Amino acid sequence: MLSPVSNDQGTMHLGAAPTSGQSPRIHSSRNSPEASQTDRQGHYVGPSSGVSFMLRVQRKLHEKASYSYSQDSSIFTFGDAPLPEVDPSLFIMPTKQDAKELLGRYFDFAVPTHRFLHRPTVEVWLEEFYETKGTMKDKRFAPSRTALLFMTFAQAREYTDDHGHDPSFRYFHAAEKQLSTEKGEIRLTSVQARLCQCFYLLAKSRLNHCWSLFGTTAHLVLAMGLHRRRRVEQKTDLIDHECRKRVFWCAYSLDKYLSSALGRPRTFHDEDIDQELPTSVNDSDLHTHHLTPNSSRAQSIMLAPIAHIKLLRIVSSILRDMYGITTPSRVDHINLAIKYSSALHDWRSDLNKFLDVEFIDTSLLIPLFQRQRNVLNFAYWHALLLVHRPFLLSNFASLTGPIRRQTNPREQYETDQNVGECLRAALSIAGLVDELVQGHQIYKAYWLTQYFAFSAVVVLYVYTIQQQQSSVDSHLAHYEAAMRCQAQISSLAVTDSLAERYGIVLEELRLEAVNHIQAKRTEHHQSQDVASRHHYDDPIRDRSSSGDIIQSAEQIPRRDSNMLYSGNQIGQMYNVSTPNSLVQEMTGWGQFDSMVSMNRPI
Repeated sequence: MLSPVSNDQGTMHLGAAPTSGQSPRIHSSRNSPEASQTDRQGHYVGPSSGVSFMLRVQRKLHEKASYSYSQDSSIFTFGDAPLPEVDPSLFIMPTKQDAKELLGRYFDFAVPTHRFLHRPTVEVWLEEFYETKGTMKDKRFAPSRTALLFMTFAQAREYTDDHGHDPSFRYFHAAEKQLSTEKGEIRLTSVQARLCQCFYLLAKSRLNHCWSLFGTTAHLVLAMGLHRRRRVEQKTDLIDHECRKRVFWCAYSLDKYLSSALGRPRTFHDEDIDQELPTSVNDSDLHTHHLTPNSSRAQSIMLAPIAHIKLLRIVSSILRDMYGITTPSRVDHINLAIKYSSALHDWRSDLNKFLDVEFIDTSLLIPLFQRQRNVLNFAYWHALLLVHRPFLLSNFASLTGPIRRQTNPREQYETDQNVGECLRAALSIAGLVDELVQGHQIYKAYWLTQYFAFSAVVVLYVYTIQQQQSSVDSHLAHYEAAMRCQAQISSLAVTDSLAERYGIVLEELRLEAVNHIQAKRTEHHQSQDVASRHHYDDPIRDRSSSGDIIQSAEQIPRRDSNMLYSGNQIGQMYNVSTPNSLVQEMTGWGQFDSMVSMNRPI
């Protein structure tokens, strides 16, 4: 059984399961002998197989689900973290001052790049709500507007340091009750309220509930024609016009993240969309019949949301072309990686002065801009992961080593370029998570940050596992970054949360990495004097700093992103006649992401 060990500097080493503070260590299935495993066809699967790893993780997730959730749970929410029931008759509204503070917290913190509400309008509705004692003046819009207010309160509570005395779920239930009373035509505020609910459910680890609700919300979006451009006429309400665009593109963004995280088809398809992007205008400058010119040189709050939309339009194409049902040929796959990495680098070059630390000190930014910059950096690096990670792993069967069907130097070069870009992105994500944790700027409700971190740590562990033929020093930094990031997101875990499920998958991957590095270290010591080993029983030598790296992703040369290959060139590079054999099986990554939804077949 592996046990935690530390050196004199207190540095955690390989034999220790990651911990944060005094949080308990995750127990592994490796601690005791396991029965033989079989796949879905009943065939025996040995412990070295990647399929064995997947079955083991799925079984642990299934055991967790069986323990935590009743089989009486709805088919739309089974596997989700439970949301407490409340008595609606006991609902008490916050004071007007508290409500104003919650609304301010929502706009200033909770939605850095998903801004689909017009703040002055919502503030007017808040005043009206307290003036009319909750009845509102226009009875047609009362349910949806009231529900919208409640959902801003619910989300804001999730981004405060202490909300035990005022739990957010009571606002969610109150909003649900309001929306259930709606009558008549579809209203934009109704869609906005439901979109708020989707983001709230993700913050509460209700992934399947969100998926189901988003389906309804997306259909309302399409029914209202929010995906189509509207002509601006003299009497057009500009606030309504802009909010329609904002609502659609926020729904579009959420669609891409749900599709990526769950490995499920997208709802919105680019060929059906001609809606314009939102205007880069602050809410205070947006009025019913005119826009106030921005006389200052200050950056618009809408710059980052628009940039996020542009990025996700690239991600949409990546998901379509590289993760669709039809696997691209080898020629197409390599060219697609070049095409989309170039598109992503171009996207970032337009925002360098905002996103890069060397151009502007983070501490000089207002908190909202800090959050926007973090979200965009995370999103950019995750997009790079999507582009390059298929070259790291072709399927679960190759978990014990990288696929190298040919030894042609050009093939090795091309593989190294993609793997190097993938590792750079994963290390960047882990580094930013560490920065946020060290600065006490991370909350349990950061569902998107947790997902980005999970994706990065999976890549780093898989890379570590695959380096059987390399020295331990060549990939130790990747293992250490992964273990640190795993511990940090695990520190956010509460019972039945997404962070807890991510931890189950990552702990099994970590132990796979431990076994491989231990085996490599044992082999090394068999050929050397074992007396030179350190006093602690750890398979890796003492390191006081993770910066002592013999080889890292930064040392891999970057590829010319403008270089495309023809079919003949690829054929010559790989020296084979079947152009689709190499990448035909690159399908395993989505299963890592979607396993945590808990309702997948075991």
